[in-house]
Amino acid sequence: MEISTLITGIVIGLIIGGIIGFIIVKNRQSNSDSKVNHNEAELKALLAIQARQHLDISRQALTDIQNKTAALATHLNDYEESLTQATMSASDSKESFFGEHASVFLRNSLKANKNDLALAQPDTQPRDFANSGSGVFGGVKAKALQANKSQDE
Repeated sequence: MEISTLITGIVIGLIIGGIIGFIIVKNRQSNSDSKVNHNEAELKALLAIQARQHLDISRQALTDIQNKTAALATHLNDYEESLTQATMSASDSKESFFGEHASVFLRNSLKANKNDLALAQPDTQPRDFANSGSGVFGGVKAKALQANKSQDE
């Protein structure tokens, strides 16, 4: 009898253990399915948020590019107009290179310097800083020395 009770206890324990194990496996499986579904929903929401952010950044970059190209187009048009005005008005008006006040000063100073010796005699060489000591610029004295040497011979 003792063996039959032992076998009966083991069989009943196996049946009860199987039922409990089946219930535990079923609960874990349903929890994992809900977690998988929950994780997929979170992933889809995260991807949707990232897609919206990417679209917002792309649209902002596109509007920035459009604004900059419009500004560039206006700058190019302004530059082209200034070039056409400069070429058309170059023959019409004579603008001074140095400016209004500087041009008057330069004209007056050039008129005053016309009486200068170097400007009056353009064929003579200017004196050098060594006062004819270097021999680079011979000037009148060198011509006189050559004339004396030719007379001595």
